[in-house]
Amino acid sequence: MGGKDKPTAEELNTLIAELYRAYGSYLTDYAQNSGCNPYVAEDLVQETFTIALQKSLDLYQAASRRGWLIRTLRNLIGNQQRNIMYAQKLLKRLEKQADDSHTDELSPLLLYKGMISEDDLNLLLRYWDYGDSVENIAKDLDLKIEACKKRIQRAKARFKKAYEEQIGRLE
Repeated sequence: MGGKDKPTAEELNTLIAELYRAYGSYLTDYAQNSGCNPYVAEDLVQETFTIALQKSLDLYQAASRRGWLIRTLRNLIGNQQRNIMYAQKLLKRLEKQADDSHTDELSPLLLYKGMISEDDLNLLLRYWDYGDSVENIAKDLDLKIEACKKRIQRAKARFKKAYEEQIGRLE
């Protein structure tokens, strides 16, 4: 990389492209072996390289670039798993409180309807319950991936707020 203390933007972009070619498949396999479905694994690897672009100088200066990428991916996997566990916990608590005397199985759409908009609810169900990837959701909604991630993040926040308000009314 030119032997300079501070690489050029072009050198950093070249480095990241080379690292993606060298480790992209390995990192995807790593994420899948950590319990992520293939779509989520691909999303997390893409997010890893997005972070690599944002922090390219840190990556450039890392003693082990492969290790830097693995640590970043591992952190993203942990965040993803915590988000899923939190969502499942919220969903289970709401399901316990639901009156299901009229039906044997209540659909999540009916159970949470009215807490947040139907669009937000459908988005969260696709992401949490059905494990659909951000990339697929973005494509279906004709959104950029970053815009889709932001919509999911906002929908999560609205759901959490509505859930906490509902729990507060029941207690």
